[in-house]
Formats: sequence, structure tokens, C-alpha cells
Amino acid sequence: MWKYDINRLWLLLALAGLIFLSGCTLASPIDRLVAYANEPTANAQVVATIRPTFTATALVTATPTKTSTPTVTPIPTDTPTPTVTTTPTTTRTPTPGPTSTPTVPPPPPPPTNTPEPTPTPAPSWDYQVAEMYNQPTEANILSIMVAIQTPNGGFIPGLRLVGVDPNGVLTKSEISADKSIGHTPPGEVVKSGNTKFEPISNYVTGPWTFHLESADGTQVSDTFSVHIDAENRSWFFFRFAPG
Repeated sequence: MWKYDINRLWLLLALAGLIFLSGCTLASPIDRLVAYANEPTANAQVVATIRPTFTATALVTATPTKTSTPTVTPIPTDTPTPTVTTTPTTTRTPTPGPTSTPTVPPPPPPPTNTPEPTPTPAPSWDYQVAEMYNQPTEANILSIMVAIQTPNGGFIPGLRLVGVDPNGVLTKSEISADKSIGHTPPGEVVKSGNTKFEPISNYVTGPWTFHLESADGTQVSDTFSVHIDAENRSWFFFRFAPG
């Protein structure tokens, strides 16, 4: 600020000096004409030459330009990436337990005899098959002679033979008599019985099942199977005895 005032003072002094010099050395045109009129006329015509008038021009003071103070922009610095610190895992140290004193195990017990499983007894039937016999025949009707006898050969009445063919067709014979009701076809062997079984379906190839039952429908013998072939026909004989 002080340097700026000194410059202005010097400019003002220079301007005042110029104005002073101009007033001393230069005259205005009017003053010169008055002086010329008062002078005596010469023989020769004097032509007055008007000297140019110098006008003092004020000097332009340069206005100082405010210079903006540069702002220092901070350079971004790289932010360091935080390092992941692994937290150590606490290791559990096993605490030793009390030391057990080894003991001698007692001797094993002597082996015991395991009883074998008792077999389930088969159902007890009043009658069982004592004899089965068959012989080829030319007859077109399937016929089975049945004899239900005591050990001494007497016939037991009141029972019947039940048969089921391969198609599930069930047939029951007549109730047995207390005597013989017929014989098997003539041949090398002839059998007699006290009831006869002649099925509704006649000859059907395949396994047939049979059993003996009482007059009221109670099964009194085990069920057994017989294969019958319609192409190779035979007559059959079954004998039952008390079980």
C-alpha cells in the first residue's frame, strides 16, 4: 500500500511541473494579437504565424490488477486398505482326567445251553389221507371213489369230499354212507367206497385241491393237491382214516 501512494505522488508532481512550464513559455493566441496591434506598422507586411498551442494531457494511471492468490489444491492421497487381522482361535487344552486304575474284569460266565425253538405243532386233524390210487380210463366223466374207513375196514358215515378245480369251481360230494355204495371201473385193481366225487366242471387240466369235511361244513382233514390232465384221463381212489 505504501509503494502505491509514492507512485501517485510522483505522478502528481510531474503533472504540476508540466502545467507550470506551459504557462511560462507559451502564450495564448489572443495575447499575441494584442501585442501585434500595438506594434508600429512596418513597410513590409509581416505575416503572423500562430504557434501551436500544446495542451497538457493527463497521464493514464495504470490501475493495478488484483492478482488472485492461487489456492493450493491438496493432492488426494491413497487411503491404505485396512489389513484384515485374523483373530487367533483359542485352542482348548484338554484337561487330563483322573487316571483310572485298570481293573481286572471278572471271568465270563460259563456258556449256557440255549434251548432250540420249539417247532409250532401242525394242526391236528381228525382224518388223514391213507391211500391214493389212479388208473387210466376211457371214460368222459371224471370220477373219484372215496372210502372213509376205520382201521378194521368199516365205513364211517356223515363226511364228504370237497374239491376245487384250477378255475376255482368248488364241488362237494354226497355225504358218506355206513356201507359201500359202489366200485371203481373194472380193471386190474378194483376199489370200493362209501361216497363218490363227480365235479361239475368235469376234466380240467391243472392242480386240484381236496379236503374232507363234516356234514356241518367243518374241515376235518388237511388240504392236499392232485394234478389232473384232461388229455390223459384217469379215475382216482382216495381213502381216509382217522388221524
